[in-house]
Amino acid sequence: MTTQSIRPVQTLLRPGSLAGRMSWRLQSRHALVILLILFAFSLVGSAYLAQANAMAATNLQIEKYRLDIAALEQQNIRVQVEIAAGQSLERIEERARELGFAPATHVQYLPVPGYPVAPVAESASH
Repeated sequence: MTTQSIRPVQTLLRPGSLAGRMSWRLQSRHALVILLILFAFSLVGSAYLAQANAMAATNLQIEKYRLDIAALEQQNIRVQVEIAAGQSLERIEERARELGFAPATHVQYLPVPGYPVAPVAESASH
C-alpha cells in the first residue's frame, strides 16, 4: 500500500474531520427545523391576516348597509309626511276645485226598483 491510498482513509477516520461534518449536518438540521417553524408561523399569520381582512371588509359592508337603511328610513318619513299633507281636507278641496268640481247645491236622488227607501223629513232636505 502506498501512502496515497492510506491517506484518504486516515482523513476519513480523523476525529476532527468527522466531528466537523457531523456538526455541519446538525446545523443544517437545526436550520431546516427553524425554517419549517418560520414557514408554519408565516402560514398561520397569513391565514390570520386574510381572515382579519375579510372581517374588516364585511364590517365595512355592514356599516354601508346601515347608512343606506338610515337614509331610506328618512326618505320614508318624508314620503309619509307628503302623503299626510296630500290627504288633508284642505288639499283635497283645493285639488277638486282645480279639476272643476264644486260643492253640490241641489241634490237629486234616483229611485232604484226593489231598494227600500226610508221616508225623509222635510226639514232635513232643506
